[in-house]
Amino acid sequence: MKNTAKRTLKSLKESAENYLKEENYTLSLSVCNQIKKEYPKNYFGYVGAIKSVTHNFKIYVPEDSIKMLKKDFEEAYNLSKKSEKEILKKEFDEYVEDCLEVESLKKTKKELVSKHFIKGLCNDGITYINQNINTAGTYNLNGKKITNVYDLIKGLFLFSCLIFNLIHRNYLLLLTVPFGIFGIITIYSFFSMNFFGKGKPKSEKERLSILVKEANAKIDELKVEINKLDESISFYTEQKNNNILKIPESFLTGIESYVNNDEESIASDILNEFISNNISTFTYLINEYTSLTAEEVLLKIKPSIKDETSDLSKFIDGKLLERKNGQNEVILMKKVKPYSYVIIAFVSLISLFSIIVLLYNFYEINLTSFICAVVVGNLSIFIYNINTGKHGALTDTINDNLISCVFNATLVYDLVYTSITNELNFTYGFIQMPITFVLIFMGLASVVSLLKYNNLMTKLRGE
Repeated sequence: MKNTAKRTLKSLKESAENYLKEENYTLSLSVCNQIKKEYPKNYFGYVGAIKSVTHNFKIYVPEDSIKMLKKDFEEAYNLSKKSEKEILKKEFDEYVEDCLEVESLKKTKKELVSKHFIKGLCNDGITYINQNINTAGTYNLNGKKITNVYDLIKGLFLFSCLIFNLIHRNYLLLLTVPFGIFGIITIYSFFSMNFFGKGKPKSEKERLSILVKEANAKIDELKVEINKLDESISFYTEQKNNNILKIPESFLTGIESYVNNDEESIASDILNEFISNNISTFTYLINEYTSLTAEEVLLKIKPSIKDETSDLSKFIDGKLLERKNGQNEVILMKKVKPYSYVIIAFVSLISLFSIIVLLYNFYEINLTSFICAVVVGNLSIFIYNINTGKHGALTDTINDNLISCVFNATLVYDLVYTSITNELNFTYGFIQMPITFVLIFMGLASVVSLLKYNNLMTKLRGE
């Protein structure tokens, strides 16, 4: 039959004392807990438990354990003799003070890692900004300060046609009024954007110069912050050394991770996880080894140091997008086939032949109207903006350029013709003359369109 007899207090105290002498603190704690349970009015169980947990006040225990030990201390203090109270209190208070010094060391360690991490983030931010500056400098930037010049010319042309038609009124107003209004809007938009608007465009070179100045100012700001961090690191390093001096040597064996001077290495590991976008690992490390939080770093500290939405970053993103779009357009643009040159040569011969025939049969053409129309038609061909026009294939560009040219030439011819003759036959003005202009301009329109098409493809390829 199992012996369940209750052990005497004396027997238990002797066992606990022997285990404490032998430094078998696990067994001594077990016996002291038994004394606390079976003899709750005896102070030895509580004192023994404290000595067992703290290895006779020789090791550090964390803050949570201190809270539990304080309960045992209060019981032991209340149950001990008056002569023992002062000694017990002094010994326990000194131990708690030593443990609190370790807690202070832990906090100082976290502050040091935090400062090193932020310093690393600042250095990474400087590297990022310098990379952006260097990347932006590799682009071929234009120096144009005025944009949409082609639109201005079109607007002036349409507005001029309206004014001319108002002076020489006729039914062509049905055509010139809506286009004239569109021209006025275009002219206004041009001047508003380039000269009067708050956000009037600057040349890319000028804009980049401003962005680089702002980026360098940010670098200077980060360097100042790094200097402040270095001062904080020096302060906390000194504080850490002072903490270590105040901690008993017996404690140091169990707190090597707090004593080691590896803060910079730990911060570097955390920064690497952050830059690699390993958010789960980063979150664990930042919460474990620093006084920062992952949310604070992601939402507050990082955006203020490494702003990936800065104007310079947006400028580079825009350039990358332009390059990507250019590459996509090159893929979509059909290559010019050898037979296209043959066709253009043939079309040019037709135009030349048509001009010769026209010169010998000029009796139906009004000279003044024709000269004005030809001048406008030629200008229209040469100022044709292929960037905003059709350029999916060479034939699209030729047709778009030719239609624009014929429309402008026909409109001018009809306006001048009616101002001189006071009459305009619909078939003559809107069928015969457009066909005539198609024949005489299609050669030049084809050649110019070919040159513009090849030039655009070369530009988009970045050659």
